[in-house]
Amino acid sequence: MRDVAITIPEVLERYAHCPSIVECPLAHCRWFGPTGLAYGRESLHPYVQSLLQSLRGECRSYKESCLAHYWRSWTPATLAQSLGIDGDSAHPLLNASPPLSNFMPWSDIRQFETLKAAAQTSRGELARDPDSPFRFDIAVRQVGPKPDWFGELRIQHLVSLHRQITSEGYRHRASARLQYKHQYVVVDGMVRDSEVRFLVAAGQHRASVLSAMGQEGVPALLNVSHKRGPSVIRRSEAENWPLVRLGIISLPDALDVFDRVFEGRQPRGFPTLMRAGD
Repeated sequence: MRDVAITIPEVLERYAHCPSIVECPLAHCRWFGPTGLAYGRESLHPYVQSLLQSLRGECRSYKESCLAHYWRSWTPATLAQSLGIDGDSAHPLLNASPPLSNFMPWSDIRQFETLKAAAQTSRGELARDPDSPFRFDIAVRQVGPKPDWFGELRIQHLVSLHRQITSEGYRHRASARLQYKHQYVVVDGMVRDSEVRFLVAAGQHRASVLSAMGQEGVPALLNVSHKRGPSVIRRSEAENWPLVRLGIISLPDALDVFDRVFEGRQPRGFPTLMRAGD
């Protein structure tokens, strides 16, 4: 809808539940989860900065990268900490569970079952069991620590994707045989009054590469349902979010997390991020 005279709030109203391709400003896009890290030219996202380091020859290995610094520095022990919710007032499950990146105040009720399962298993046990379905030490990418091999893979993928986009242009992973939701960056819309921001539900690496290349926006797929939660999150509906209704997250805390992510702010205790060249 790049050439259509319609605003994104109008798209959300007029084409609710109908997948739509919209032009999203990268600076208005956020890493999926509670960090609030934004994309765009000024992004401090560790994927963006590590790619820039690699392209400029500023680091010889993953261990020297901005991504390694990030994963060494941001190691919240609980879900409450990763959300930025005060542990003294947080629900016991939030204090007992490891930090789940996909768990947000507006998450699908099925995420609650994952939360309960996670709270019953200590983080140490998860890290020792290579066959555990809850490998949070590796699978939860927004918190560390991480093994070096995992970080190396992330950076190699970013460099490879940058090479592809540079030589071929941005193709949305363009095979016509792929389902449409795999051809585009997929975003969830966060609506506050008449403003909209975006959580990147799929396509984190592509958003990072385009940000490092200095692009202003990205064609993105909106109104796509997925198991983690709604594709459109309206602040005005916070009282009806499942986890708020269940009392797992209080309404003031839920609104605070929404506003913080919407505005691109990080949770309390978040580390100072490295910038390429520092």
